[in-house]
Amino acid sequence: MAERSPVSQLAELLGGHAKPVIRPQRLAPATTYDIDYRMAVIALTIQKHGAETDEGELRIDSARLKLFQFVAQRPNMLPAMREWARSKHASGLLRDSSQRLRRGYLCDSTHDQVVEFMMACKILRADGRNYITEKSSQYIATIAIASETENMFATERAALQELADFRVTNAMLEGQ
Repeated sequence: MAERSPVSQLAELLGGHAKPVIRPQRLAPATTYDIDYRMAVIALTIQKHGAETDEGELRIDSARLKLFQFVAQRPNMLPAMREWARSKHASGLLRDSSQRLRRGYLCDSTHDQVVEFMMACKILRADGRNYITEKSSQYIATIAIASETENMFATERAALQELADFRVTNAMLEGQ
């Protein structure tokens, strides 16, 4: 008996209920524009790098969030990030690959739109240059727990863990 592919097994299970349409010639959409993925990475970034407030909420600098979520999605940028953080005069004036990193995360308008959506959903709120989690929302905690128990976003979580060891100054974030 020939071994059946998981897709054909799924098609048999769904037979009569749903008709799967598979187009192998079509490329899968990029995760860069997948709002669920982006929200999850932002949530994991806040969970890992946010500071707890007196009220039990998490607070994170907006520029730090933008940079860290950007690198978490692109772990191949960790060496450039490490170099930038270790440089003797770490600032916004970067050379070589670190400059590409800075231009990339600063121009990430999708991040800005996803954060706006999260604020509209009452997951986050803006407070000056910070974002703070809303007390009424369990989204950040739910994503953090699910990603651990289901072993999701392992690459992104590993990158966020590594970023915890980097010294990122306000001068780096502000480009002074």
